[in-house]
Amino acid sequence: MSDSLGHKAMKGTVWATVDRIGNMCLQFGVNLVLARLLLPREFGAIGMLEIFIVVSQVLIDGGFAAALIQKKNPTQTDYSTIFYWNIFIAVILYGAIFLCAPFVAEFFNLPLLRNLLRVIGLILITNAFSLIQTNRLRKKLELNKLACANLCAYTISGILAVATAYFGFGVWSLVVLQLGYSTLLAVILWVITGWMPSAVFSRESMRELFGFGGYLLAATLLQEICKNLQGVIIGKRFSATAMGLYSQASKLDRIASYTLPNILVQVMYPVYASVQDDDERLVNMLGLNTRLISSVIFPLMAVLILVAHPLIVCLWGDAWSACAPYFQILCVGGLFICLQNTNFFAVAAKGKSRLLFYWSIYKWSFLLLCLFVGMNFGIYGLLWGMTLSNFNIFMVNALLASRHTGYKFSMQIGDILPLLSLTIVTFLSTYILENLLSCHFVVTVLIFVAIYIALAYSFNLKVVGEIKMVIMRFLKKQEITVS
Repeated sequence: MSDSLGHKAMKGTVWATVDRIGNMCLQFGVNLVLARLLLPREFGAIGMLEIFIVVSQVLIDGGFAAALIQKKNPTQTDYSTIFYWNIFIAVILYGAIFLCAPFVAEFFNLPLLRNLLRVIGLILITNAFSLIQTNRLRKKLELNKLACANLCAYTISGILAVATAYFGFGVWSLVVLQLGYSTLLAVILWVITGWMPSAVFSRESMRELFGFGGYLLAATLLQEICKNLQGVIIGKRFSATAMGLYSQASKLDRIASYTLPNILVQVMYPVYASVQDDDERLVNMLGLNTRLISSVIFPLMAVLILVAHPLIVCLWGDAWSACAPYFQILCVGGLFICLQNTNFFAVAAKGKSRLLFYWSIYKWSFLLLCLFVGMNFGIYGLLWGMTLSNFNIFMVNALLASRHTGYKFSMQIGDILPLLSLTIVTFLSTYILENLLSCHFVVTVLIFVAIYIALAYSFNLKVVGEIKMVIMRFLKKQEITVS
C-alpha cells in the first residue's frame, strides 16, 4: 500500500471508528431512554414504515454514490448531475408516499400510520440534499468531517426526541429523532464541505455512471426490499407489539454485528477500488479484514446470546423481556451477517455490479422463501428463516469473492474456522460455569472474555499478532501494513 494511500486509510479508519462508535453510543443512549418512555407498539408503528423509507432512499441514491466512488476521477459535472437527479427523484417519491399513506394505514389497520408516513417521508427530501456531500467526503477519505457532522446532528436530534417523549408526544418523538437528524445533517454538511452544484446536467455523465450504478441499484433495491419485508410480515400477520419487540431486538443486534464491519467497509471500499487491478494486495486486505471482524464479532454474538434476557431487562425494563428470544435468534444470524459486506464490496470494487445483481436475485429469492415458510411456524420460525438466509448470503458472497478477487474460499474458511471454533469452545465453557455458579450476567461476560483471550493466546492465533499491530499503528498513527 502506498504511503499516501496507507496514511489516508489509517486516518480514515480512525475517524470512521470515532463516527461509528460515537453514533452507536448516542443511538444506544437515546434508545435506552425512549424505550422506558414509550411502549413496544409505538416502536412497532415506526418499524412498519421502515420499508417504504428505505426502499425510496435506495431509489434516490440510484447506485450513483457507489459509482462515483468506484470512478477514479469524477468531475464537477458528474457530481452536479447526480445532485439534481437525487433531488428530482426524492420529490417524486415523496409525492407517491404522500398519496399512498392512507392505503398503508388501511393495510396495517392502524389509522395513525397515515400522518406518520406523510411526515416521516420528508426524510427523503432532506437526505437527498446531503448525499453528494457525504459521497465526496468518503471519496477523499475525509471522514473526520463526516464524523463531526453525524455526531452533532444526532446529539441535537436525540435531545429533541427525548424531550418530546418526556412531554407525552409518544410515537411522534421517534419521528422527531429521524427527521431532525436528517435535516440537521444536511445543513451541517453543506456548511463544512463548501461544495456547491454547478448549473449543469449531463446526460453523458448519467449514462456512464448508470452503467455501473444501475446494476448496483437493482441489486441493492432487491436487497433492501427483502431485508425489510419481514417488518411488513410481522406488522401485518402478528401485531404492532411484536413488530416493536422485533424492531428493538434488531437495533441491538445491528449495533453488535454491523459496527466493526461497517467501519472497515466505509474505509476500505474506496481503498479496494484504488487497488482493483492488484489482486495480491486486494486479497491480503480481505484476509486481514475477515480475521479482524471474525475475532471480534464471533465472540460478541456468542456472549450476547448467553446474557440476552438479563441484559434486555436491565436496559429497557420488564416490559421488554419478551424481546430476549428475538434477540438471541438474530445474534445467531449476526455470525454470518458480519462478513457479508466485506466480500460484496470487494467484488463491487472490481466493477462486477452486473454479476452482483444477477446473484442478488437468487439470494433474495431464497430469503423470500425462508420468510414465507418460516412465518407458518410463528414469529420464531420467521426469525430462524432469516438466519438461514443470512448464512446463504454469506456463502454466495464468499464464493463470488473467491472467483473474482483471488481470495479463495479455502483461504476464507482457513481464516474463519479457527476463530469460530474458539468461540464455540468458549461459549460452551462459559455456559457450564454460568449454570454451576449462578452468577450475575456481568460476571458471565467477564468469564467469557477471560476464557476467550486465554485460549487465543494459548493457540497463538495469527489474528492476535494482527490485532496488536493494528493497535500499535493506531496509537502511532501510522499506516497499516498488509503482508
